[in-house]
Amino acid sequence: MKAIMTTTSTALDRYIGLSDRAVHDETALNELLALFTADATVDIGPEPARGDKAVAAFYRAHFADHAEMKHFWKTTVLAGGRLRAEWVCAARKTDGSLITVAGVEHATLDTQGLISHLHNEFTRLPG
Repeated sequence: MKAIMTTTSTALDRYIGLSDRAVHDETALNELLALFTADATVDIGPEPARGDKAVAAFYRAHFADHAEMKHFWKTTVLAGGRLRAEWVCAARKTDGSLITVAGVEHATLDTQGLISHLHNEFTRLPG
């Protein structure tokens, strides 16, 4: 399977980039949520979030716990509407604590290029 490297043009790139702004910018959060299908599944937390209301609630709670964050990532476009991004993040939580975290995001896109399924594998747990 041949992979093509990208920088900032896929839905997954926009999602990760918007995450840094969505912490304190409602417009960025809404842009991030618009990248998902109405019936998307986000499998990042302890339980998957399914559907637009659950996905929005998950991200609102997640970003409310952070004061700022910065991601660096590399995306690979795979066959069949799938994307893979290796990422690292440094963040300041709302309590002032500092964390680092890293992982690999796997996204499946629908025919319109929206994320229908997002799954994360942490390679470094938050801490």
